[in-house]
Amino acid sequence: MNTPVSSYAIDLLYDELPLLTRDEILGMLRDRCGAASAMDNTKDAGLNFYFPDLRAPYKESTVPVQVAMAVTSGQLPVDQVMACMKQTWDWGEAKGVVARHQASVTMSDLLASALPYKTRLGFFQNVLGGILELLMPIAIRWRPSGKFVNPKALLLALKPGDKRDLIKGAVNVRRTLVKSVGGVVLDTVGLGALGLPDFQVSLGDRLPALFEAALRSLARYEFDLGDVFADGRTVKCGPESYTLARGISLVEPKREVFVLNPA
Repeated sequence: MNTPVSSYAIDLLYDELPLLTRDEILGMLRDRCGAASAMDNTKDAGLNFYFPDLRAPYKESTVPVQVAMAVTSGQLPVDQVMACMKQTWDWGEAKGVVARHQASVTMSDLLASALPYKTRLGFFQNVLGGILELLMPIAIRWRPSGKFVNPKALLLALKPGDKRDLIKGAVNVRRTLVKSVGGVVLDTVGLGALGLPDFQVSLGDRLPALFEAALRSLARYEFDLGDVFADGRTVKCGPESYTLARGISLVEPKREVFVLNPA
C-alpha cells in the first residue's frame, strides 16, 4: 500500500499577479466548507486557513486540517514546466496557454494525509472550486499527477451529472520510454499520492490509445471502490486479457503499482 503524500499541492497559473485577499477567501471557504478561520489575523498575515470541523487523526488525538496558499510572481522553472508538459496528453492547447503565465498561487493541504482519500481529495477540490470562482487561472499544474489541467474543463468535470469525473486532474496516464523493457511503458500517476496503487503496462508494439482508456477505467474503478483488486485478477483491454500483479513501478516516483501482464 502506498503512503499518501504529506502535503497535497497544485499551482494555479495566472497571466498577471492575482489579487486575492484573506477576507474574500475566508468568506468563500465559510460558504463552501462551513467553519473556517485564518491561522493568523494580523494585517500582513499569509493566506493560511484551518477548518475546526474537519479533523484528521494525529498521534493519540486529532488536529484540524489546514490549507495554505502562497502567491509568487514570475514563471515556474523551465525544467519543471517541460517535464509536466511532456506528460500532458489531454489538453492540446496547454503549451501556448502555460507560456503566458506570469504568476502562480501554490495551494496545499496540511495535516490531511490521514483522512480517507475520498474525503481528502473532495475537500481539496471543494476549496479549489471556490478559488476558481473567485479568480480563474489560465492553467493548473497538478503536482501529484504531473500534468497541466485546463481549469474550465476541470470545473465541468467536477459538476454532478453523467459526465462527472472526480479524478480528471488528480490522475494522469503517462507514456515513458523505458530502456530496460525495450519500449514504452504506460502508467497512471496520482493514485499513489492518495495512498492507492497505480497501474502500469508495457506496450511492446501495441498502440497506446486502447491501453490509456483501460488504465483510466481501472483508475476510476479503484478510486470509487478502494484497493479492492486482488493479485491474479483478470481484466480486459480490447480483445486481450491481462492479469494484475502487485509490483514496484518502473518509472519515478517509486510506488506500488498493479502490473498488467498478458494472460
